[in-house]
Amino acid sequence: MTWPAFVFWGLIALGIIAPGPLLLLYFFFSFGAFTALNLIPSETSTVVPQTACAAFLVLKILLSPGRISRAIDAAIDPAALGFLFGFLVYGLFSSFVMPRLFAHMVDVVPMSNNVPWPVPLVPTGGNFNQSSLTTLSVGVVLAFSLAGRNAAFRQHALRSLLVGGLVLIATGLADLLVPASVLEPFRNAYLVSVDNEVLGHRRLAGLMPEASGFGPYCLVLAMNLFFLRPCFADRILRNIFAPAAAMVLFLMAALSTSSTAYLGLAAFSLVLAANWLRRALSSKALGRETLTLEAGAIVIGLIAIIAVLTFVPHAADPFYTMIDAMIFKKSQSASYIERSMWTRTALHAFFTTGGLGVGLGSARSSNWFAAVLGNTGIVGAAFLSCFFLRLFLFRCWSEDQKTVEFVTGLRLSLVPLALMMAASWTLADFGAGTGALLGLIASLTAPTRSLAAFAQSHEIRAQFQEEPRIQSADG
Repeated sequence: MTWPAFVFWGLIALGIIAPGPLLLLYFFFSFGAFTALNLIPSETSTVVPQTACAAFLVLKILLSPGRISRAIDAAIDPAALGFLFGFLVYGLFSSFVMPRLFAHMVDVVPMSNNVPWPVPLVPTGGNFNQSSLTTLSVGVVLAFSLAGRNAAFRQHALRSLLVGGLVLIATGLADLLVPASVLEPFRNAYLVSVDNEVLGHRRLAGLMPEASGFGPYCLVLAMNLFFLRPCFADRILRNIFAPAAAMVLFLMAALSTSSTAYLGLAAFSLVLAANWLRRALSSKALGRETLTLEAGAIVIGLIAIIAVLTFVPHAADPFYTMIDAMIFKKSQSASYIERSMWTRTALHAFFTTGGLGVGLGSARSSNWFAAVLGNTGIVGAAFLSCFFLRLFLFRCWSEDQKTVEFVTGLRLSLVPLALMMAASWTLADFGAGTGALLGLIASLTAPTRSLAAFAQSHEIRAQFQEEPRIQSADG
């Protein structure tokens, strides 16, 4: 265990003893930039800082007065998180039953990085590890769905996303400017690949295991800051820090030369155009005063690009070469061939087991949707699909336009994220960071007027119960 691990454990301990959950909330989003750091002295298991912080953050939120009963109600209510907990229950059941029921009857690519090829299915430690991580991710959804009903908590969540983005930018700059030997203590995870180059350019990986993880994470935070910018209460954060951080994160996503990040950037462009039209056509949308400025900036940018291509025809050749290598010729790379084999094997396991799946944590894939089907079968996929339909179809119960824009911004950011997860996500677990976004959406959506009234009554009660603690924790 290296010295940064002791520092992170100390910070987590400080967040635990601090009043309220806010310090842990800021640490939670900030620690997402350090996924190459293992906090425990083990060569076979990895506990990254965000995972450890998430566990204590969930406990601190759920153990607040009056939260346990509300958590139970939300977990068993299909209109709240019932479908998500149905997915979790079946996933836990499958992780301990299916590897024994179908042992040696189907081939899978296990979670172990030492065995990246198909082997007969047997129970492994990956079943326990992935069950624990998925339980934690669902717990994060539950915690944020309860705390997210408080307006002050949502503002702190926005600020913590910004702080997390700034920390991620700092780690990217460190990877560019600081010698690798200095950063070595932050890279003690059992699988780290940060020295790769593409067409002579070193890929930017920050303090994450590889560039293919750093680029998409930069893009996720950039999209959240961009779409949620109108929801910041502080004018300086809304007009200066959030857009500036988003632009730098977009640039770092491009410098990572991650094909997944490039795919996400393309999807973001389409979602951005749709969101611009939504804001232009809706008189209630926030930030309409900047529509003309945004359109002008886009037109000027396009004119500048056309001018450069006209007078300096070969100026864009390096860009074309990079896109060609990372997108159009990606199917010829060894990495793509290997990852495609993982996905095919997971889908074959799904069909071989009659749609029951091989158990949570049994099969690796390169596509999140295939991972869900291969590991948890049609039952787990159905539960999870119903939960996501609930998030996107139910209306925001609040009448406050800033709250409605908050939900809309989170939903928009999930669209490119889902596409990136379909391109390269090895686990059925959607992750604690994504769980926080899902929980915030779930906290503000309701299917009926009666449930909306119920949620509003809880928000009013939460305002009186939580506001003093939030203010004191914020200092």
